[in-house]
Amino acid sequence: MAIERWIALAGYMGAGKSTVGREAAGMLGVQFLDVDDLIVAHAGQSIPEIFAQRGELWFRRTEEDLIRENLAADPGVLALGGGALGSKRTRDLLGRTAWVAWLRIDPELAWDRVGGLPGRPLAQDRDRFIRRAGEREHVYREAADVILDASKPSDEVARVLAEWVQGGGPDEDRAG
Repeated sequence: MAIERWIALAGYMGAGKSTVGREAAGMLGVQFLDVDDLIVAHAGQSIPEIFAQRGELWFRRTEEDLIRENLAADPGVLALGGGALGSKRTRDLLGRTAWVAWLRIDPELAWDRVGGLPGRPLAQDRDRFIRRAGEREHVYREAADVILDASKPSDEVARVLAEWVQGGGPDEDRAG
């Protein structure tokens, strides 16, 4: 199935953007891209190495550039980094080229999923993690064309997303 716009998955760390994105892309028969993977390939370093050696600012600027470059390709499903919507330029670009699906998750559940994992430099301190989730929520909400319950199994979230896309996206009022 060809889709008319990119489907950008937004949400906090641990929401399942990569897993849901891969599954939804398979259901829709389109490409899947993970922005974190694009950054790692571009930098030739892991995310913890990037944060330690180049810093979060370099990461965010590179994230913005790679999102812009890749949205020029045929539409598919794009898993955004948890902080990607912090960039107004990225939000504006997505508003013109993509439907944004917010995978909403309770910060405590997100912490249970990813807290303290070595590949997650921003998920090492529980209090900061929970606070950051609250700070980002309004950006996710404002950018979202659909809100999905990311506490459900990833295959169920992907199915609801694929059905929403196949049903016409924002013109449909269904969400899970």
